[in-house]
Amino acid sequence: MKNMEEHFSEIAETYNEIRTTDQEPIDYIRDFCFQNNHRIALDIGCGPGRYSLLLLKAIPQLHLTCVDQSSIMIAQTERLLRNAKLDRFKTFVADAGELPLDSNSVDLVFTFNAIHHFIMPAFLREARRVLKANGAILIYTRLQTQNETSIWGKHFPDFNMVERRLYSLDSIEAAIRSIPGLTLDTVKLFRYERIGSLEGLIDKARARHYSTFSLYSNKRLEECISVFKANLARNFSDADHISWVDENVLLAVKACEAATINGQTYRPLSPSH
Repeated sequence: MKNMEEHFSEIAETYNEIRTTDQEPIDYIRDFCFQNNHRIALDIGCGPGRYSLLLLKAIPQLHLTCVDQSSIMIAQTERLLRNAKLDRFKTFVADAGELPLDSNSVDLVFTFNAIHHFIMPAFLREARRVLKANGAILIYTRLQTQNETSIWGKHFPDFNMVERRLYSLDSIEAAIRSIPGLTLDTVKLFRYERIGSLEGLIDKARARHYSTFSLYSNKRLEECISVFKANLARNFSDADHISWVDENVLLAVKACEAATINGQTYRPLSPSH
């Protein structure tokens, strides 16, 4: 089994190829940004930049700071965005709970499929600190229950037992309520009908496209892949046409009244500042 730093260092160069990237939350966020005239944003836990790229392409007025704890992932983000001829970004290697930005300095904080790697209260406190008045945190993730109903949760041995880092909606809501100056505004559910092949799914598992698979030993992973193949063979007649549904959720969390964080009071500036 590997720790997360080792895992992400090993897969950084291929991560954008092996992970599925969803356009639908980007379209939703684009409309949110245009309605609220937001321009300055953070992408925390940006990884190799796959969602950062979509955000910058979809929202031409956006200026984005990309933050990740892995310097290797940040290097991949920089390469991806520069190759796309984009210059409305900067990058930092930093922890989600200790951001190198001024208070009241950004309109939006994004995070995509990353909060299970964060210490949630620390992340929310820091996100609230850096937000301007009427700013928002947009959290895209999959919940515990959504993980359990995925192709992996249903058919891959021990997947739900091994993956214990994901949050329930109730636990996220409770964490938000615990942070002064934050309020949950919207919960948007996304449902994706997927089709793939048995060979493609096994390749994803071996490539550890979910960090969950890095929590298996190499021997155990191969044992579980064999059982996974048998499970799918029993449930699908065509190994080249396996269908399933993935689900995710997007939470819009808004900055409200002045917040006292770490003994200091942060009163939101107006959006024009």
